[in-house]
Amino acid sequence: MADRRVLIFAFDALRPDMVTPDLMPNLSRFADAGVRFANNRSTYPTETRVNQTALVTGASPSRHGIVGNQFLDLDASPDKLFNTGDETELSAADKRLNGRLVDTPVLSEILAEADLDLAVVSAGTPGGCRILNHKAEGQGAFRLSLKRPDASVPSDHVAAAIERVGPIPAHRIPSIEWLTYTTDIYLDYIVPELTPAVSILWYCEPDNSYHYKGIGAPENLAAIRAVDAEFGRILAWRKSAGLEETLQIVTLSDHGQISITSEALDVAGRLRAAGFSVGDTVGGNQDAILSLSSAGGLYVRDSDPELIARMVGWLQSQSWCGPVFTREGIGALSHEQVGIAHRRAPDIGFVVASDDSKNENGHTGSSLQDSAYPVGGGLHGGLHHKELHNWLALGGRAFARGEVVERPSGTIDILPTVLKILGIKIPESVEGRVLVEALVDMEEKPLESTTETYVSEGAHGYRAHLTVSQVGTTRYLDKAWVTRD
Repeated sequence: MADRRVLIFAFDALRPDMVTPDLMPNLSRFADAGVRFANNRSTYPTETRVNQTALVTGASPSRHGIVGNQFLDLDASPDKLFNTGDETELSAADKRLNGRLVDTPVLSEILAEADLDLAVVSAGTPGGCRILNHKAEGQGAFRLSLKRPDASVPSDHVAAAIERVGPIPAHRIPSIEWLTYTTDIYLDYIVPELTPAVSILWYCEPDNSYHYKGIGAPENLAAIRAVDAEFGRILAWRKSAGLEETLQIVTLSDHGQISITSEALDVAGRLRAAGFSVGDTVGGNQDAILSLSSAGGLYVRDSDPELIARMVGWLQSQSWCGPVFTREGIGALSHEQVGIAHRRAPDIGFVVASDDSKNENGHTGSSLQDSAYPVGGGLHGGLHHKELHNWLALGGRAFARGEVVERPSGTIDILPTVLKILGIKIPESVEGRVLVEALVDMEEKPLESTTETYVSEGAHGYRAHLTVSQVGTTRYLDKAWVTRD
């Protein structure tokens, strides 16, 4: 609609249980005055680029195809696992794929068909910035990555924005200066010079300080207060500019985080000790290629069913291993059940073990790891309920006031809801639903929700459990866990 614009404000990794009036007063007041979705869900894997793609497609990895922060796609990356966080790799892959990096229409394309545009500023990974607006070059749209200004476009607008705001500060953790800079670019350049229909501001906190300082650590709390203050600047500007009604704001996080309790497991080494040959690059005759942090999987040679069965049985016998899933779901959960039934998905997906133990700061959720983060730091990627539970609150004239919605919702619902308030047709590729509970001018009655728990029995008394909620045809992952006899 002509009198409406949308600002999407992303707090990377923000746990909803940390949004309190004391720690985040601006976001808390905003949520209280608008609509908060109390049971919002990330998609699996609970990794950033996966959920950034879910945001701009309204679809799960099964449909959009970004099945992990890294995955195997020999057309995209002929000799190694494809790392979606690397701007150079991502750009080269999109060229190799003739622009089909993502299998479904993305937000920028949908807006362009309606003669509208998208602007993105990101303090996160360069690849993540491109994922949010990877068609920007061809559309002349604004995309600025603070980590890769050289790969940002259009170059003249990027240069003008940096000249107006000043040089990009050096990066540190917590990343407080980058939070301020992201806001400055929006308020001092995007608003007066570009006035896009939709803007996405991607703030790298609290993700960075969760990872490296720990959930609830003093540095992390300082970062959370700082990013809330930046959101407060946006709200104050919106009020002073008289845009409280016409600028619709969507606040979100892409996933949660839980705390790390182990050094790296060296799963590749454990597989080799068990008699399997495994690597992380293409070539040779190894049994499998491993991609893993806390979640990931194994690309098995020739997708050999017998080898897959042996490796699944071995994984299920390991106390450090959590839920396991395969394409067929025989003796394991299935790719379809967790939302990664795509050609790029590993033959065997799995998550390392997690539980509900609390860290030293009293925050629930702990996990083993196979990454390089410090013990006591934060991690995400898996199926723990604190990783899957992410933040969502909306405000503006298009939305109701003072509502808390308990019905399940998810990141995949944001795109169809934004398109609805802009009066744009929703593509058939979208799996998410319009969040009718939030809209003031929607007569459609909200659908009822249902919940189902799947159980798969494997080797050695292993049982994997997965709880899924559904509203209409839209599915949301609630949690997954393992029990053993």
